[in-house]
Amino acid sequence: MTSRQAILVANSYVARLFERSSVQLPWAETRDWLHSESRMRAQDIERAPLGHSLAGRAGLAPHTDVRHRERTAFAHDLAIDLKQALATDQWGALEIFASDPFLGELLAQLSPDVKATVRATHALDWTTLSAHEIEERRRKAFKVQRSL
Repeated sequence: MTSRQAILVANSYVARLFERSSVQLPWAETRDWLHSESRMRAQDIERAPLGHSLAGRAGLAPHTDVRHRERTAFAHDLAIDLKQALATDQWGALEIFASDPFLGELLAQLSPDVKATVRATHALDWTTLSAHEIEERRRKAFKVQRSL
């Protein structure tokens, strides 16, 4: 197994992937994602009128929250990109810091090969932190000694 490590910090709006090939090296941001629809107002995103929609001939389907749909769409897109990133960069361990409830959405979308590399998940939104700040907080909060 490779010693390359990765950290993903994410929320329903932005995600950032950091990697390093050795515990002596600093984290380097290798990828970022932005899902601007998550910051838009619901009426600006909604293509159909708010409320129920017809579900076939018999009755109404329950209303799906626009924010939930956008969160799920971003999690799905992120999971696809992580699978491609894993195939090209091949890290051995992935640690995920994501806001709640986005963490659950993301974990539900991850492919089995990406899930196999996940070593830890944390319901924390660290998307605004620098790589150095992430490393420092990670060390203090989880008693990590320069390894994943």
